[in-house]
Amino acid sequence: MTKLIHLDIAALLILVIILISQFTRRMSKGTTNHFFIALVIMTILSGAADIWAVVLDNAGSLNLGLRTAAHTLYLLAYNTISPLFLMYVISLTNTWEKIASNKAAACALTLPYLGVIGLLVSNLFTHSIFTFVDGVYTTMPLSFLPYTMARINILISIAYIIIYRRLFTTRKLIALIMLLPVTVCILISKIIFTDTMVMVFGNTVGVVIIAVMIQRPENLIDSFTGLCKHSAYADDMKKNFAIRNHVSIIMVNIANYDSLQKILGYDKTQKLLMMTGKKILEQNRTAKTHGVAYYLDRGRFRLVINTYNRINSEYAASLINDALHQTVKIDKFDLNLIPYVCLAKCPEDIDNFQSLISFGTDFHEKLPYNGEVIHADGSTVKRMVSLLTGMDSIIERALANHGFHVYYQPIYSIEKKRFVSAEALLRLIDEKEGFISPEIFNPAAEKSGAIHKIGDYVLTEVFQFIASSEYKKLGLEYIEINLSVSQCMHHGLADSILESMSRYGVSSNQVNLEITESAASYNQSVMSENLEQLSAAGLTFSLDDYGTGYSNMYRIAALPLKIVKLDKTFVNNQNSKMWTILQNTVRMIKDLNMEIVVEGIETEEMVKKFSDLKCDFIQGYFFSKPIPQREFVEFIDRWNNRQKVNA
Repeated sequence: MTKLIHLDIAALLILVIILISQFTRRMSKGTTNHFFIALVIMTILSGAADIWAVVLDNAGSLNLGLRTAAHTLYLLAYNTISPLFLMYVISLTNTWEKIASNKAAACALTLPYLGVIGLLVSNLFTHSIFTFVDGVYTTMPLSFLPYTMARINILISIAYIIIYRRLFTTRKLIALIMLLPVTVCILISKIIFTDTMVMVFGNTVGVVIIAVMIQRPENLIDSFTGLCKHSAYADDMKKNFAIRNHVSIIMVNIANYDSLQKILGYDKTQKLLMMTGKKILEQNRTAKTHGVAYYLDRGRFRLVINTYNRINSEYAASLINDALHQTVKIDKFDLNLIPYVCLAKCPEDIDNFQSLISFGTDFHEKLPYNGEVIHADGSTVKRMVSLLTGMDSIIERALANHGFHVYYQPIYSIEKKRFVSAEALLRLIDEKEGFISPEIFNPAAEKSGAIHKIGDYVLTEVFQFIASSEYKKLGLEYIEINLSVSQCMHHGLADSILESMSRYGVSSNQVNLEITESAASYNQSVMSENLEQLSAAGLTFSLDDYGTGYSNMYRIAALPLKIVKLDKTFVNNQNSKMWTILQNTVRMIKDLNMEIVVEGIETEEMVKKFSDLKCDFIQGYFFSKPIPQREFVEFIDRWNNRQKVNA
């Protein structure tokens, strides 16, 4: 009977296109892609061998050795496809470590395939699978075994998918499960259409489903760097934590990314990212860590190294750190990156996905920079990770158990030569973790929404203090209270503040509200309504931390501000050019009829310098650090008494 091969030919054309697309879509790196490419190549090989064997059979070739080779090659390729698919599934789940640690499982997956190979080799001598009778291809009693083993591997793969279904997205899970009915349909077609070669075409349908629904570069690959995307990093690390894989992660954050982006513009920034990614991949190859590289966003790169190669992770981190410290040339620019490189072992150093993301996002803003590789097993990093992991519960505990405390830092009037106000500053002292910096708990509170409860607590504490008899004796004019971005953008903020002031009998001239530069940069209608309503009620505003963000004089003039506070980082940089800028800044602010508070003053020399510059107020450690309410009252009392004596 003449066999038809038109489906095999169609399958080969489809498979070649898919194979080429893997490389044109930059889907050739990584273990998963390697197995998929191997799966496609093996399916092509099985199709080519099938065509070769059928053509020889149809022609009635007398060269039985050649025909035996063709049929044996087809069966070998066909039986290699299902183990490769199983390897692909294992790679998708990233459960290699579990397979390697379970010898029974490894043997169960390996021995059947080796048995089939042995059977095919022995067939050359025993003819137990197929032979040629009078020149006609004839199946023998054991011919069912290769096909049976292939189907068993498919069933094992399906079982593996079901067991680890939580590690797949819904789309991937549907795609993989769809392969089972496809297999059944092909088997039925083989029985019905005995003269048509359908097996290779059936495998090709499965490959197409995988290519279309799983191998999606738009979901996995960053188009500019060629590295894996943030979403791929999240998926892979969630899997690693879920199955407790041991991996090393080299985290790279470019601290001056925002500045470089402003200098370079879009196109050159993309070129910089490509060059940085290329350097990381080069060092990955040099160290032979075989890690998977990811680009997340805003100058953040990651290299994830599996358990078998993590012994070289320290070497790789050192190479990457050295490479990224080299000057980068882009067109006419000679650029120096500020790369923070941190090596973390998971789950030993960081044991859950949320902590990994929280720490990795901005560790370059919280840790000192010395140019060396940071190790996440260090005490400083470990404490930070611990805090980030439990920050939500720490905040809840602080709200419930009075862990938050309002401290006050006095503000000195240069003209009146006395303390006229103070800034209320929130401190968190946890019963387990001790003092926790606002730089750590504030972002967490903003994300969780707890910032509104915290803000209400601060307002209540300050208003109670202002309403107290001891405050009235201090002779202070007002207290400054910080408002976060989230508070400013919250409906009902103005009503809440005014209602609370009314409850405690606090007048509008006793309170000054501080907004940061980052808050001022938002152009939100809710924020504008809140500020306008509070301003109409007689409250005044300060712009805090001027000099750390992107405020300009137009923005300052547009806001209902009474005071601008110069940040200490702006103040401390006292080279001649910066001093000229500072003088002009002060002059422009004064021309807008606003007052100036200089923060971060620590020496008498600095007090004199800014007094001569005609600034209005001084705040800093020269007079006092932020102190609890009782100590603050005692401090102001002592100062007032000393002033009376001197008078």
